Amino acid sequence: MSNEKVARFNKQHFVVGLKQTLKALKKDQVASLIIAKDVEIYLLAQVFSQINHKSIPITYFESKSALGKAVGINVNATIVALLNEN
Repeated sequence: MSNEKVARFNKQHFVVGLKQTLKALKKDQVASLIIAKDVEIYLLAQVFSQINHKSIPITYFESKSALGKAVGINVNATIVALLNEN
């Protein structure tokens, strides 16, 4: 993942985690997704089901721990949803 995209975390609203991402997807608030490469794929089944017919770009991040650090939390993060600007 590029440093440019990480820098956008400071400028754009986002939600972290599977539950929050699913809520944002149901409300059509998601502009793009960032998924850690070391996530077990079965955990993301609902996410992929939600975005099946939407053109939401997906970027993969090196690991759950690195993704958590990139968004400023001290725990692993499986997924981050960048939200549409209102």
